[in-house]
Amino acid sequence: MGRPRKPTHLKVVGGTAQPCRTNKAEPKLKAARLAAPAHLSRRAKLAWAKASRLLHDMGVLTVADGVALEGLCEAIADQRDARSSLSEAVSYVHQEHGAPREVQIAAAGSLTYITVGNSGPMIRMRPEVAAIADADRRVSMWLAKFGLTPADRSRVGAAGMEKTNPFAAL
Repeated sequence: MGRPRKPTHLKVVGGTAQPCRTNKAEPKLKAARLAAPAHLSRRAKLAWAKASRLLHDMGVLTVADGVALEGLCEAIADQRDARSSLSEAVSYVHQEHGAPREVQIAAAGSLTYITVGNSGPMIRMRPEVAAIADADRRVSMWLAKFGLTPADRSRVGAAGMEKTNPFAAL
């Protein structure tokens, strides 16, 4: 997979735009504020409030970015849910001879748990660890697309931001 395409307006500013390679019908979108969709999870709505404000202030959020912002916010919510689940102990109720008893197989904050099979105890990775890794990967991907990492910030251009002169009122 190659490097992502450089936005046309950055090519113009950088002096590398070639008319024969420029899409004449390229849509021009203006920066916009977007309301959070009602179907977002509670944690995703919290992430939406912060991310949409930040992206709007940067000038990169347009009306066409709702689905992408939703993906970012749900990935952040999944990441936080998995991390909070990892902070809880895991136990089960065991009843072999007599009264049932609760057996803890993973301590709160532990990355592993213990199972016991025919060949004895075995240490396994908790499923939350894989969920965290997947959510981290998705969050990183969405952050890069919006230019929210230091390396990607230079690759994203602001759309439709009106430049105001702070000295115009003087």
